[in-house]
Amino acid sequence: MRTGWRTRVAGIAGGVALVLAAGAWAGEPAAPPADAPQAAAETPLAPDVAEVLDRMDAAGKDLKTLRARFDYELNQTLYEDIQKRKGDLAFQAPNLLRFEFTTKPQETFVFDGRIVYHKKDATRQLILWELRLPTERPVDSFELGKTPFPLPFGQRKDVVLKHFAAARDAKEEAADKEKRAVLVLTPKKDTDLARDYTRILLWIDPRQHLPTRARLFDTSENITTVDFHHIEANKDVDARTFTRPTVPEDWEIVTHAKEGATGGAP
Repeated sequence: MRTGWRTRVAGIAGGVALVLAAGAWAGEPAAPPADAPQAAAETPLAPDVAEVLDRMDAAGKDLKTLRARFDYELNQTLYEDIQKRKGDLAFQAPNLLRFEFTTKPQETFVFDGRIVYHKKDATRQLILWELRLPTERPVDSFELGKTPFPLPFGQRKDVVLKHFAAARDAKEEAADKEKRAVLVLTPKKDTDLARDYTRILLWIDPRQHLPTRARLFDTSENITTVDFHHIEANKDVDARTFTRPTVPEDWEIVTHAKEGATGGAP
């Protein structure tokens, strides 16, 4: 079960942080017991799927910065409740991220390689989640399985296939007016993603070869959809974008130090 900042980011940001999303660490598949029967060979990757992943891989290698706006929708099907929000995203390789909901309730998340800053306007709080001690190296990438914010942008083909079975959705592709390829990613068994999500769909832009829509189906029967637009790749991003958010002096500062940390707040 996800706890602490992971639950908060996953619940609030959902698709924004694989897409913007799978807001927990993507766990490694558990090793089978030594006496377990040999598993059946995986289904070979279809050529049309490999082609899309290859183009995404190539586009990701050149991705240094990215800015985008997004439309976020959370459909809680069991409660017949739909929540819609808008926001902005900024990313700088290898490990800087900012995304904020610009419509109410307004919230901002910033990750500087060591600390997640969560600015909550509604409660007038700035919450700090320390992921790395000052003596530890910062997170060195957003690669799946290694970071708290596995982004859909810039992921390598081999890393995607390590965590997911991949296919294409012909029905969604036929219905898409933008003629985007639609990937269906099914989390492999015994990973954190498989415990949280049943499948993830990515709509891939045919020009930039970047995801412009993501739809996540979770195990609680919620459907999260995030549409990215006004995407700008490899443009200059102000370094202050990824620093600790400033808040008024009367706001509450809540610090969650990493387990094993000593001394004062980060």
